[in-house]
Amino acid sequence: MNQLAKLQHTFQNSVLAPGTSISTAWISASGRATAETQLSIYSYAYKARLKEVLANDYPVILMAIGDDDFNQLTELYIEEYPSYYFSLRDFGAHLAVFISRLIQQPGKQSIKRQKILPWLYELALFEWSLGQAFDAKDAGLFSEQDMSSIPAEAWPELKFTLHPSVQRLDFEWNIVEIWQALTSEIPAHVNSVRGESSPWLIWREQLITRFRSMKADEAIAFGQLEKGHNFNEICEALTTIINENEVPMHAASLLKGWITQGLISSVK
Repeated sequence: MNQLAKLQHTFQNSVLAPGTSISTAWISASGRATAETQLSIYSYAYKARLKEVLANDYPVILMAIGDDDFNQLTELYIEEYPSYYFSLRDFGAHLAVFISRLIQQPGKQSIKRQKILPWLYELALFEWSLGQAFDAKDAGLFSEQDMSSIPAEAWPELKFTLHPSVQRLDFEWNIVEIWQALTSEIPAHVNSVRGESSPWLIWREQLITRFRSMKADEAIAFGQLEKGHNFNEICEALTTIINENEVPMHAASLLKGWITQGLISSVK
């Protein structure tokens, strides 16, 4: 390791692990502040920038638990997931998983137990998914006119490609209602408990991020579409909850809705 590389490595370690007992002889003593103070400025700025990124990505998590607990949460997250990315856009990608693990690890309780509520994992997942949908790459959209040009005999084998922004999430808690209550100007009481799992779609329409719930029949059909199954296989899955004679028209109606909303990029 050459001298420059060694100096860079030492500086990096000093910023990432402040307080470690290493020599500071390599730091200029000509400044008004001590070597330790100079290093602490860089270390503080590094963490402050990462916390700012997380606050921008998860503003509703911040609202839900407050400044102090969010600060402690992000401190723990930065320790567990230091930034290895050239772009900070992906730095917060693991927060939902980290919160889930934190709920199950009573040892890490510098954050008050009551602040890390079970639904906080799903709220973080929802917030991250909204950002991912907005940032997803552009792609062409399959239109109703394109749909009408497909011959009837081709329909059974049709497979569908989702727009890159489309995501499906299944929530055990009233996450969207909690998110809406926290972001609303008018405070509202929300019961966090949901009786059963609720499937949701998230996608981007031009520059607007959309989300909506799905009923059981749509969730079944969409699950088949997600897996790359063809139209005939989607219809077969629907026969478990819909009269067989009604399935083809119902499946076509669901597909038309997905196309109209801009969820389908192509058909093959």
